[in-house]
Amino acid sequence: MSIEPISTLKLNAIDITPLLPKQSKPKTIIDILPKPKNDLISMLYDAMNYIVETKIALIQLNNQAVTGDVDSGADYERYLQYPNGTIKALAASIVKPSDDADTKMYKIEQWVKNNITYVSDIKQYRTSELWAYPTMTVNSKEGDCEDGAFLMHSLALHAGIDPDRLRTYGGIVITSDGTGVGGHAWTAYKRESDDEWIVLDWCYWPKSTALSERGSMSEDLKYIDDYFFVQATKTVETPYANRVRMASAKPLIISVKA
Repeated sequence: MSIEPISTLKLNAIDITPLLPKQSKPKTIIDILPKPKNDLISMLYDAMNYIVETKIALIQLNNQAVTGDVDSGADYERYLQYPNGTIKALAASIVKPSDDADTKMYKIEQWVKNNITYVSDIKQYRTSELWAYPTMTVNSKEGDCEDGAFLMHSLALHAGIDPDRLRTYGGIVITSDGTGVGGHAWTAYKRESDDEWIVLDWCYWPKSTALSERGSMSEDLKYIDDYFFVQATKTVETPYANRVRMASAKPLIISVKA
């Protein structure tokens, strides 16, 4: 299999700062926790919900609009290599044309998990942050979280997965040792069997269980919040709505009058 030479790729060292929301997101416990059954705690939940509603109102007063799935222009989708001969050939070696979409996604996830070694950008590229193109990751067999996520996403596109069923998220999660939180990138897939968004994470919280046995992304409390997600043709910023917790929700639109 021929690998695209690194010299032909335009590399970009990326400072994480531009990935953060331009303005603070509403942050309350209800972004993370479902409404409790206990009456006393439920009162606290309702109070926090009122705070969020107040913040939404303040956004309106400040003439700030929230829209859903609008292309932000950030252009992070350029890190998805599609179409690409190398990635297409690799995808064809992993999945069969007769596989259903869920089977293809499972095989692709497991291939990335089992064949790519997690290595930090400092160790691999001697820079604090660099987003590698999927062909670079295939060539080196190493990369950090977003490198494997973009590779998985690109393989899925070449395997014929509906682009609308694929997202690569950038956000915050509970760290793999469970001691804190950290920035992370992961691929999400809208499962064909029930149209639930699930996490396909090759490095922080990898799984080998069948996709049908996994809970939805909105129920997985290890994935706390997101700043953006990438699809085949656009990058969508999520500065207010928590799309991890509201993965299946309709876009939130706030109408603002001048």
